[in-house]
Amino acid sequence: MCTSFINLFIMQKLKAKSLIIEKITSKHINEGWLTWVNDSENVKIFNTPLNKNRKQLLKYLKNLKTNKDLMFAVRIKESNEYIGNIKINNVDHLNKVCGYGRLLGNKKHRGKKYGLLMLYKICEYAFEKLKMNKVFTPVFSDNYESLTSNLEFGMRMSGYFKGHFKKNKKFKDVYYFELTKDEFRKIKVKYK
Repeated sequence: MCTSFINLFIMQKLKAKSLIIEKITSKHINEGWLTWVNDSENVKIFNTPLNKNRKQLLKYLKNLKTNKDLMFAVRIKESNEYIGNIKINNVDHLNKVCGYGRLLGNKKHRGKKYGLLMLYKICEYAFEKLKMNKVFTPVFSDNYESLTSNLEFGMRMSGYFKGHFKKNKKFKDVYYFELTKDEFRKIKVKYK
């Protein structure tokens, strides 16, 4: 009961306009991104190895353009503090679907519902700017925070894939989540 009240209070305080997004650039590497992608706690949720360096992230930025993926830095509007990244990938303009990912890298802001607002920003951009009809993402079955956050936001669990990704020489299970533009219209009222 107490936790629900605290979460309600936090959500009343946090609205979609609490966060701003900006195109990710090389300046973000030193502002926290490099640290976040080398943090063992964060890396366990990615399908990538540890030990990234500045040069590799610069190459990653270049590949984003080549792959036509979109990535944004996320800041708290009030303080301008950089707290994480969101990504829109696998954009299929013909079928109007795309994938997404997010990283709330700044640990002091975890548990404060910013992950939900990051999901809102992803959906807002995908549905309103890119005119997509559906967004989707895979989540490792042991990433409880992301599983919970996706469900709390209103994402629909659409599949379970056993041994779908290889991580640390072992195959891991993933859940797939999705949301349509019509479903987002109903959700977005909570965040305005």
